[in-house]
Order: sequence, then structure tokens, then C-alpha cells
Amino acid sequence: MNNNTIHQLSLNQLAKKIRLKEISPIEVTEYYLDRIKKNDGKINAFIYVAEKEALKNAENAEKEIARGLYKGLLHGIPFAAKDIIDTKNIKTTQGAKLYNNNIPLQNAVCIEKLEESGAILLGKTNTHQYAAASTTINSHFGTTRNPHNLEKIVGGSSGGSAAAIAAGLTPMALGSDTGGSIRTPAALCGIVGLKPTHGRVSLRGVFPNTPSLDHVGPMTQKVFDAAVMLNIISGYDQKDSYSQNKKVCDFTKDIEKSIKGDKILLCPDIYNNCEVDDEIYKAFNECIYILKQLGATFETTSFKNSKQLEGLFYRVAGPEFSAIHREQYKKDPLSFDEDVRNRIEWSLKITQDDYIVAMREKELITREISDILKNYKSLITPSVPCVAPSIKTLKAEINGKEFDYLKSIHRPFLSPHNITGCPSIVMPIGRNKDRLPMSIQVIGEKWKEENIIQVAHSLEKVISYKSIIN
Repeated sequence: MNNNTIHQLSLNQLAKKIRLKEISPIEVTEYYLDRIKKNDGKINAFIYVAEKEALKNAENAEKEIARGLYKGLLHGIPFAAKDIIDTKNIKTTQGAKLYNNNIPLQNAVCIEKLEESGAILLGKTNTHQYAAASTTINSHFGTTRNPHNLEKIVGGSSGGSAAAIAAGLTPMALGSDTGGSIRTPAALCGIVGLKPTHGRVSLRGVFPNTPSLDHVGPMTQKVFDAAVMLNIISGYDQKDSYSQNKKVCDFTKDIEKSIKGDKILLCPDIYNNCEVDDEIYKAFNECIYILKQLGATFETTSFKNSKQLEGLFYRVAGPEFSAIHREQYKKDPLSFDEDVRNRIEWSLKITQDDYIVAMREKELITREISDILKNYKSLITPSVPCVAPSIKTLKAEINGKEFDYLKSIHRPFLSPHNITGCPSIVMPIGRNKDRLPMSIQVIGEKWKEENIIQVAHSLEKVISYKSIIN
């Protein structure tokens, strides 16, 4: 095969070639390490590249496969991990200078599961400091640049993972999502990002942001690839207090099943009817047309508590985030990047009483939305209202008007599904006039990831979109 095109293969295609011994895990790993060396200098997706460890693990995978001990689709496949996820004997910085020499003694559960499946860690990807915001502009480790336009942001906080996939530096990666941190960079970089149901994937070994809203999930080129990763990293962890003992199905099993007759929900109230750029909204409506052509039916509903839902994120996320960082903030406030420090300062103003009331409201509103979603295959929304803003100005353009991206204009579209814990997936649906990615979000009932995967895959098969930069 042409060794210059390995990064253009889907995970399924690459796995097949490895299984049939048409290409070896060593060749694949060396290929991606070489692409990182050649291309990451201008993108800055990686904080640390584990070259020595990756090649050793690739040799082990090759020997296992040669002996007939093939473990499955991820055996011999490289991956990257956001640098708030613990990796045994490999530096894990949380995107902060304070942790620059932090070497964990054991893997996070999600890393352990991937490595047990035969996947090969290439390295750790850049993140906003403490995964605390959505630009991946990091004063210590530098700015990660969007492979589609190096003057644009990647989003965050899993920006390094998204950029690495979009640039063809890894076929898959792990990210984390507290208010959109998998899905925002997936949207802005034109890849697939999946936030599972809260409690589906263990958080043990992942640096906390807001534990009651934190999720770990896959970031990939294709929907099928994300489903395969989710198969591996899912499962109950008795030592994680947020983990739920729910049956894990094969999320790829019904992926090719027709959506004919399935009901899909539209509810602009969920994102407060926020303005969406016309190009994105046109592409979104084209997706509705495609899904109708595939046999799905649509209904639109209202949600009277949308304002309450939006405010809940801050009243829950603020106190939990500040509790984690309070002692360091008292000792050395300047150790935090300015935007992270600002987040801590407004978080500290939220009282304990406010938090307790918010947690009660969170449970009630989650039940209300769950009651709505159980009657539908999925809910679909735009994922973000704009394409990637400029690194220099951080101004998002929506219908010819400039908006301050730092005002969290993406949050109404994404954070509600952290509050409810419902699974959601973002996937690319085309490019705008400036060739920047546009995307859609598919949300589903809790513990029904297979439904959103099926809808997203059905759409993906019709939409022609190439996410990889050559």
C-alpha cells in the first residue's frame, strides 16, 4: 500500500490491514510518529510524544498478532490522550507548569482499558490549563493551532486531541468534556467527538474539573471509530463514585440499522434559540432533509425551563471547580492563567446554599428532559453557532456580526447535556465559504449511546466530508 496515505484510512480499514498482516503495528506507529515530527511543530497538538514507549508497545503488539493472539479492532492502533489523563511513567501535566514534572505511578482506567485492548499510546495532547476553558491557548505549553487554518483556534479544552486527529497525527484520541470540551474542538476541527452518558466511562485517574459534570470520551475521524473506542473504555468502576453499573452493549452492533420510522426531536429552546450563523444553519437544515429522506420523522417541541437549564451550569461548575483549586489559588493565584484565575474568582462567589439548590434543580430538570427524550431516537441541534475564531482576536463571526468567543457563546448548545448527563455526539457536516468545518450535534436518552451513534452514522454515510489535512 502507499505508506503516505495511512492517515487517510478509517480505524476499521487500518485494523483490517493489521489483522491480515498487510501492515504491521510497528510500521503504523513509526508512520504516525514521523507525521508528528514533520507536522506538529506548526500545530502544537502534543505536549509530550512517548516515542520510545510507543515503539516498544508496537513491537509487543506485532509479536502478539504474529502468534495469533489478535485482541480486536484496536490491537496495534495508535492513540493520543489529553494531558489531564494519567499515564503510567509518562508525564501528565494537567496543562499547568505546576505539574510539569508529574509522573503518575499508574494509568487512568480509560488508558488501562485501551492498552489492554492492544492500542498504542503515542503521547499526550495539549489542553487549556486545568481543562478550564475552550481555546487551548496555554501560556506554558503554547497555543494549539487549527490544522484547517493555522490562524484559527481549535476550541477546547481537548484542543490538542482534536487537532492531532484533524491533522492526521493519530487515528484516535481521548478527550474530556465538562461543558463541551470534547465537542467544541471536534466541531471547530471537523472531527467526531462523543460525550458518553455521565458515569459510563470511569473518571478515575483523570484530573477533575467539575466531577458531577465531567465525562471522558472518544475523538476520532469517523462515527464507527468512536463507537469502537467507547466499547473499550466503558464499564463500571467500583472505585469511581460517579461510575454507574449499567450494562455495556456493543455500540457498533446496530450502527448500520435503518432509521426509517424513527422519531427525531427539534427543540431550539434547549439552546435558548441562540443565533446561529446562516451557513451553519443551512447545513443543519440540509441534514434534516437527509434524515427525512432516510425515513426519519421530525417533531418540534418547546422547553419552558431553558433559562434555568443554562444558569445551572455555572452554579454547579463554579463551586466544584473552585473547591479543587482553592488552596493553590490562596497560595499562588498567579500560577493560574488569567482566564482560569478569573473562573476561580467568580466561582468563589457562588455560595454553598446556591450550590445545594442547584444540585436539586439539576436532578429535577434532568428527569424532565429525560422524560422528553425517551420518546425519541434522538434530539439534534447545531453543535456550535460559529466556525473557528481567530487566535489573535478571539472574535467569532455570526451573520456578519462579531461576538466575543470568550463569552462562552458555544455553551448554550453543549453544556445542557453535561447538566443532564445525556450522551451527545458531534460530527462534521461540511465547510463554510472559508473552508472551515461546520458540524451537527446528536443527543440521546441516557444510557442509549447506540441511538445517537446510529443516527450520526446514517448521516455520515450520505454527507461527503474529508476531515484529514493531507
